[in-house]
Amino acid sequence: MRWLYAAALLASLGSAGCRDVVPRPGALVDSGGAPGDAAPPDVTVDPIDGAPTRVTCTSTFRGDLLDGGTYGRLDGYLVAIVQPASSARPCRADLTHVHLQVRVDSVVYDIAVNVGDDVHSQRFDHAMFTPWAEGWHTGADFVVDYAGLGLHAATMPRDGQAALVAAVNADLAGANHISIYATGYGPDGAHLVHFNGGGRDGLIITQPLSPTSHMRAFSFDSSSF
Repeated sequence: MRWLYAAALLASLGSAGCRDVVPRPGALVDSGGAPGDAAPPDVTVDPIDGAPTRVTCTSTFRGDLLDGGTYGRLDGYLVAIVQPASSARPCRADLTHVHLQVRVDSVVYDIAVNVGDDVHSQRFDHAMFTPWAEGWHTGADFVVDYAGLGLHAATMPRDGQAALVAAVNADLAGANHISIYATGYGPDGAHLVHFNGGGRDGLIITQPLSPTSHMRAFSFDSSSF
């Protein structure tokens, strides 16, 4: 995703078809089949992560934590997964991103994750760098460098959009707590969840409370690291 995406994303925001819902942590709620939502799967609840919450996706965002251009890590609860769709659809859906809706301190934030055909991705297991703590975290303790993690552009697979979307959905199927390294595009959302260089690389982390967490990295055809 590129920096100019922020303006287009905000301009395309619609309100039809979704309702603003704030879930209780750990409560499994039917998504109601709203356009763009992933159906809540039947999953085995991880005793450390807790039961996942899934609600109807929202097109109304009131968060104010994520300053535009600020890099950091958002720790919260995954409440909706918005699949790629025309930008005319609700919940900020667009053709080349999966949008994750993450609840932090009773407010839902939008995280746009690139899943286009030019995106490479790799899942790996690693201990959390700093403990999960609900909120938005910035500074020297919250940086990610792909090369420092032993990742290399030349060996990161590119399987196409359909396969990548399926892999991301599989990663997130039972996720409750989640951590995402990203760059804010405004007060209520973040993007650039991929290689950026300079210790500002993006990651999706599931099971962040466990001794070993699951992490997914993303890059593009043009990335070099």
